[in-house]
Amino acid sequence: AGIGKTVLLDHAADAADGALVLRCAGSPPEAEQPFASLELMLRPVRDLGGPEAERLRALIEPQAAAGREDVFAVRRAVLALLHRLAADRPVVCLVDDAQWLDAASADALAYAARRLGAEPAALLAAARDESTFGSSGLAEIRLRRLCPEEAAAFLRGTAAGAGLAPPARDRVLAEAEGNPLALRLLAASLSPAQRAGCINPFTFHDGASPVGGTLQAELCARLGALPPGTRALLLLAAADDTRDTARVTGAAASVGATVADFAPAERAGLLAATRTTIAFAHPLVRAVAYHRATPSERRAAHRALADSAGAAHPEARTWHLAAASLGYQADVAAELERAGACSGDRRAYVCHARAAELTAGERARARRLAAAARAACAAGLFDGARDLVARARRLAADPLTRAELARAGAAAEAECGSPRRAARTLVAGAAPLAGLDPAGAALLLADAARCGWHAGDALLIREALDALGALPLPPGSALARLPAAIGAAMDAAGAAGRLADLRRSLPDELGRRLTASTIAFADGAPGAHEAAARFARDCRTEAGRLPYALQVLAHALVGRGLHGEAREAAEEGLRLAGDAGARTRTAQLSCLLGWLAAVAGDEKRCADLVTAGLEQARAEDVAPAVSLGTWALALLDLGAGRHAEALARLEELPEEVPAAGPAASAARQAADRVEAAVRAGRPDRAACPLALLDRRAARDASPDVRALAERCRAQLAAGAAAERHFVNALELLGNGNAYERARTGLLYGEWLRRERRRADARTHLSNALELFENSGSAAWAERARAELGACGTRPADAPETVLGGLTHQELQIVRLAAAGASNREIADRLFLSPRTVGNHLYRAYPKLGVRTRGELGRLDLSAPAAPRERPAAE
Repeated sequence: AGIGKTVLLDHAADAADGALVLRCAGSPPEAEQPFASLELMLRPVRDLGGPEAERLRALIEPQAAAGREDVFAVRRAVLALLHRLAADRPVVCLVDDAQWLDAASADALAYAARRLGAEPAALLAAARDESTFGSSGLAEIRLRRLCPEEAAAFLRGTAAGAGLAPPARDRVLAEAEGNPLALRLLAASLSPAQRAGCINPFTFHDGASPVGGTLQAELCARLGALPPGTRALLLLAAADDTRDTARVTGAAASVGATVADFAPAERAGLLAATRTTIAFAHPLVRAVAYHRATPSERRAAHRALADSAGAAHPEARTWHLAAASLGYQADVAAELERAGACSGDRRAYVCHARAAELTAGERARARRLAAAARAACAAGLFDGARDLVARARRLAADPLTRAELARAGAAAEAECGSPRRAARTLVAGAAPLAGLDPAGAALLLADAARCGWHAGDALLIREALDALGALPLPPGSALARLPAAIGAAMDAAGAAGRLADLRRSLPDELGRRLTASTIAFADGAPGAHEAAARFARDCRTEAGRLPYALQVLAHALVGRGLHGEAREAAEEGLRLAGDAGARTRTAQLSCLLGWLAAVAGDEKRCADLVTAGLEQARAEDVAPAVSLGTWALALLDLGAGRHAEALARLEELPEEVPAAGPAASAARQAADRVEAAVRAGRPDRAACPLALLDRRAARDASPDVRALAERCRAQLAAGAAAERHFVNALELLGNGNAYERARTGLLYGEWLRRERRRADARTHLSNALELFENSGSAAWAERARAELGACGTRPADAPETVLGGLTHQELQIVRLAAAGASNREIADRLFLSPRTVGNHLYRAYPKLGVRTRGELGRLDLSAPAAPRERPAAE
């Protein structure tokens, strides 16, 4: 049941455009009434004239059926009528639940189906496995269960399945075993807490019954016909998710059952038991077996399973005791709390939340709710965390618990709501701790500054740093030096190293988050990529932090001009953030991917991503994401030659926004604004962004910022002064950000061509073209190609970037692989993930004409090939 037979019949009816569709369904109450289903199918044409219809109507009327009319006459009459109808238009006969057809209808329809042949008529019947309908000679298609990928896609497409937290989604997928009906019903039966990921690890069906209506009645009838001992055994099996035969049989005696009680259920086709595992025949049989029992019977089953688990399986014992509990149970709550302290984040969330439910005292319950909220955030279950925080705040009185709630609430708010509100929550949570626990208050305030930075709120950052500086911390300690280091790092990339120097002295989590995010988001900061890559690797097992870590890494990669790798990191982060329901993180990553799409010249993808990202970013006033999304659209215009439009967009943005990576990098935005003004013929409107660049360059040791200022001055200068600024910009960029080098080389090459120095122009334009092609910057590459054409050189249609058409990153990885390094070793050396290394190798092999890693050793990988050019036709 529920495999999708009826849906397929519905699809066939919808697809039968212009055909006459005749339909019926078998029904158990009518299974003994001759011709009941046949009469239902033919009712739409019963008034049709002609001898065929009249003859059939006479044959299947109740009095004729009762008189045992000749079965061959009925068969021939049905076939004749279908032939008559098909003469006018195609006929499609659809039969659902054929296993419940009355015998007379089944015989006549199967007879006709086997003889329709060349007629424009067809019969499609759906039946369960036990049906014998048409067993002699009709073609069969057996519907299989959905594979895991199909099941996940189906679940996402259902109303109940949309928005499920990953633990809930994973459990529904596991329980449903690829059955579409089970997927839909199990998802619909989840409580709000279960939907948020709070899933009992040992008893999935402790919520509402997922089954109702006819199916429930059918299954309840089949279960009710079993002996009492068998029903008790089925309840034990349904109550324990381990499917462990020994666990269930060990509990059997306590509920009046024995191993022999399996036999009636196996004969009824309800389950199969081996020496090690128990498997229900259908996922919904298990649900009904659990929910048809009374609450007291279910509690007795859980007590028996707890005794069976014993000391050998303490966590299972504790969870079954919790399921058997009524009211508050201090000893069980304490055991759950201990289990949570030793578990991973997802399991800890569920343990602490259930422990809180069993706790009578408000103070202890608030503490356990706070622990559950902290674990939920770490597991990426932010909606569940927000609910727990709201419940605990009504109970918590002591400052330490309230501070813990502030931390968890802010973490969830930063991912799903407003970073600004998150920062304010942290500042407020720190105030009561100032005299009680200054170090704890310092950690909250440092995180508040980070959230304020992501909100683009300079005043909020200053408020957090001032409060941090006012704490009574030991002079000279790492925490006491935090305010100056954070402020300097957020203000200028060159000062980010001051924060990095503190990392070894800071608590691990704070040190990781502050150092990685601040350095990575500071343009051109030394060690940005390495710090961000370490942060992302550290967070690989932390679902709640990984999307943020991948965003940090993507920004750091953008800072190096590695746009392909940045796109991979951001896309993974976007997928994980979407799974976690982290709406604000999704908005930020969408805008970042939109920016990367703009660089690539992909207008549709850029518009789609930015539109989605800006909607959420504006709703929560996430200034850096709004800035990045707007900048992405402006960059798209600039690359496509729509200079006036680009200038108008860039002038909408505030000049000074605390940076959150390229999203609000005032220096890069200012550089694009200068270029847009110059190319739009309005150099007078370049003065403000150029002044901003000069101010930042004066206080920033980053060579990238100073290079951007030089590039902008070159565009506004003439003659030797312009060339001097271009040369300075390229020297400052050195071998750094390839994308910015290409942008600078393109502008310099264009200037040289206008100065009639075509040979020099070709050199810089060719280099720019190669860099653009390597980074996937299609629109900019086309512009460089056009400039080369204007110089009298036509680039090859598919210029090689490096050896065999590899990108520089691919060549680097291929060389290491050829030298014998494993994917893990390459990943560690290049600060990538092993998966990214594998993807690069997968793309590189066809370009090199090899199929395996071993073949790389036979290639000459010593030097890249130069880009190909050919003279333009005379």
